[in-house]
Amino acid sequence: MAIIQKPGWFYYEKDGERLGEVSYLKAAHNQVLVLNHTYVDPSLRGQNIARQLVDAVCDLARSQGQKVQPDCRYAAALFKRYQEDYADVALEDGPKANSCSI
Repeated sequence: MAIIQKPGWFYYEKDGERLGEVSYLKAAHNQVLVLNHTYVDPSLRGQNIARQLVDAVCDLARSQGQKVQPDCRYAAALFKRYQEDYADVALEDGPKANSCSI
């Protein structure tokens, strides 16, 4: 699996086709990464690709001493389900966390 990082994005690409992605915005003077969108192609769902993409953002935040605010329903659910895995970077859900489509 190839996860590629671009400013504001991590994405999974296979054979030149983007099949999964997570996007984030920087907030609070670059101290917070706001996860605002997660998508994985239906053919790849259930393979933990979305979690790996979210984890890539969290690893970036850890390496830069930042926090992560889930403003996407998938990320918010992931942070709640695995609180211990994200406790060091997690902030409260953003205002759109319950309305973002998966």
